[in-house]
Amino acid sequence: MSSEMLEPGMAEIFSLYHPPGDVYDELLDDESQPRPHWRRFAESLSDEGRVDLLDRWQTANRLLRENGVTHSVVGQDQEGLRPWELDLLPVVFDQREWESIDRGVRQRARLVAAVTADLYGEQTLLRGSLPPRVLFRHPEYQRAYFDLPKSQTPLALFGCELARSESGQWWVMADRSSAPAGISYAVENRIVISKTLPQILHRCQIQRLAPFFILLQESLKQLARRRRSNPSIVLLSGGPNHPYYFEDVFLARYLGYPLVEIEDLAVRKNRVWIKTLEGLVPVDVILWRSPDRNIDPLELGGFSPDGVAGLLQVLRNKNVVVANGFQYSLLDAPVFMPFLPAICRELLGEELILPSIATWWCGQREPLEFVLERFDELVIKPAFGRSGSEEYIVSELADERREALHARIMADPENFVAQEKIKRSSAPCWVQNELRVGHLALRTFAVGRGSEFETMPGGLVRVGLSTAPMPLSISAGAFSKDVWVCAEEPVPPVSLLARAGGPTRLARVNLRLPSRAADNLFWLGRYLERLEFAGRHIRKVTERLMSESAAQPVQDVLPLIACLAEQGLIEESWGVREFLPARDELELVWPRIVAQRSDPQRFGSLRDKVYRLASTVRDRLSDDLWRAFTAIGARDFPLRSGRDLDLSELSQSIERLLLHISSITGQVFDGLVDGPTRWFLLIGKHVERAQQLTGTLSHFLNQQADADVLSLVTLLDVCNSLLTYRSRYRSQFSLLPAIDLVVTDGGNPRSMRHQFEQLRSLLGALPRRKGSRGLSPEERIVEEALVELRTILPDPDADVEWDDYRTQLTDFLARCEDRTGRITDELSAAYFIHTGKVRLIDQNIPQER
Repeated sequence: MSSEMLEPGMAEIFSLYHPPGDVYDELLDDESQPRPHWRRFAESLSDEGRVDLLDRWQTANRLLRENGVTHSVVGQDQEGLRPWELDLLPVVFDQREWESIDRGVRQRARLVAAVTADLYGEQTLLRGSLPPRVLFRHPEYQRAYFDLPKSQTPLALFGCELARSESGQWWVMADRSSAPAGISYAVENRIVISKTLPQILHRCQIQRLAPFFILLQESLKQLARRRRSNPSIVLLSGGPNHPYYFEDVFLARYLGYPLVEIEDLAVRKNRVWIKTLEGLVPVDVILWRSPDRNIDPLELGGFSPDGVAGLLQVLRNKNVVVANGFQYSLLDAPVFMPFLPAICRELLGEELILPSIATWWCGQREPLEFVLERFDELVIKPAFGRSGSEEYIVSELADERREALHARIMADPENFVAQEKIKRSSAPCWVQNELRVGHLALRTFAVGRGSEFETMPGGLVRVGLSTAPMPLSISAGAFSKDVWVCAEEPVPPVSLLARAGGPTRLARVNLRLPSRAADNLFWLGRYLERLEFAGRHIRKVTERLMSESAAQPVQDVLPLIACLAEQGLIEESWGVREFLPARDELELVWPRIVAQRSDPQRFGSLRDKVYRLASTVRDRLSDDLWRAFTAIGARDFPLRSGRDLDLSELSQSIERLLLHISSITGQVFDGLVDGPTRWFLLIGKHVERAQQLTGTLSHFLNQQADADVLSLVTLLDVCNSLLTYRSRYRSQFSLLPAIDLVVTDGGNPRSMRHQFEQLRSLLGALPRRKGSRGLSPEERIVEEALVELRTILPDPDADVEWDDYRTQLTDFLARCEDRTGRITDELSAAYFIHTGKVRLIDQNIPQER
């Protein structure tokens, strides 16, 4: 790149950028000069300096990690999730060039909607432009969708995958009409850029993305047939096991819609409802983002329990709208691409503005012959699979695989398409503190407004570091870029926040929490507390192993080891004193046993459970709280890395873990508003703490001598009560006051009594069962426990014999574990699965207002 036309700072930054001569470069023209619309950005960037740019790149990607922005690795499952990465250097377009992309994408969206409507309607295309085999062999084609009203299943969001060839021509690589991915990543990229390069962003007059989402909100609102002033709109997600679950959480929060999953929905009285704590809540519009096609087991059959029975009939009766409905998955397959130019002329009366990448369907004789002639030059894909799901670059295949692919095509030519290879355009990228050449895959989006569409003024770019074909997935490539469309005039500020309106009914608590979310929050609280208790046990054992020599016994930690073994968190046989390894052997194997993740019940996997459960309710957690959970689930956390640790490293890892848990606990108490989210987290936490105290105390009473002071110190330490004991009794350690502190002292937040007192308060705040009177079953169980605790409470002014106290305590502990199990069962029946309540709910469906 020539530096004669650049400012000195610009010349320094871009001096190392040398794009290949056989591709179209987005920054440089044919004379190796920066294109006009890049100049303002380049001049602004030169003022930042190389060192500052590196610092801001690190800040940007740290923000993405803290926000838990992840994506799946191409060809891997959920375990292949990796952090999303962003290059600070955007791809810049001027307004005029983007307008040509805008027209093509809008037309493409109209065409996809028209083709889908025809194939599930009059099917005129099958009598002319489209071979019938293309439709009837398609695995996504479902006859049950044939008579769905078009007004109830509109195309609300459309994605278009683009690439620019050597000549500068834009080609459509894939259409994305079924839950198009990438839209949330585009917004997240822009938000992070605005925090790291705010001055440059403002100086370049970049068009904002918020108006696009305002249009989406307005479009979905207009789709509602009932209660148009304030319709009930939900975003239906594939759930945390879906590789792009982050997208759904972000989009739901950004738009302000509840995030639901299939099991949250039910059909009653010819309407769709959300199953919540307060009963069934009607739904007007569903923005469909789930990849699941088992949508209605009544009509589609199969053995899957998933789906909403009766949903298709509700659609036919026009009682719900499903935006981006299930039928749009047809056009995501590349088999339609060869026929789109003729289809566009037939349905729209227009020439295709953005041509598809050259594609040949092998189900026709002449295209098949052409493919066989140029076999080594092409990319082969399944004709009916989603573009990007599988592809074969023939020139890169070994001879055996190449011959096998050739044989597969000849055996079933209709099942394959071939596409040409193009060298994608290049742009500068900041990689490892230097400029490098990246090759771009652009994805942009359009929102439906009646029969028309509006294109996002920007999008998402994925970058490959070579000219080789890139998979058509947002998880492909080395990193991502933001897309900047320069405006010709200053851009006014825009916000998704609604303007202040008229009078609003005040609400202090929102009980419309889906039952599934309540269930996950409850178990998140339980597993988080279990992780903390286990961490405290492991920390104490590790400290004792580090502080004593190999010849010194550590009998005081035997109850802790037995408690961990009983729960399956470490080797189960260690719960028996006779099978516990000798002291010197224990020191060697203890770190490895603790960190073991092969068994899903072991401590090494307990952290994963907490993180996965937090992921299921991510839309209910504040950003600060989610960052704390992200720290627990970090891939580089030593207890997750799988490498061997020594005692010192194990101790440091446990300390970090407990610090993160303390951060989460603080956020729950100080960051969550009083309501169902907080209630169920804390209910789970207190139920689990009562159960963990029961196990720890039981093992302590069974294995330790009454006069063993060291064991008392260990017990008080793992129950986080040692400091309180010393402040009351100084160094006079005695069994009765120690047990009183962790069992019957209601002022101690780590005592048994405190857990049941908190449960009484929390359970009393939950919505009452329909027609119930008095205490609920779970409240009665709690009251029983409190009555027992009061009867065994020692009188501070009386002399109490330990033996009498111990007998009552042992009996109480024997019943306590059963009580925590019964509380869990009652909560599940009442709030999580609504066992036996279907008829009752039907009779109490609220009347529409």
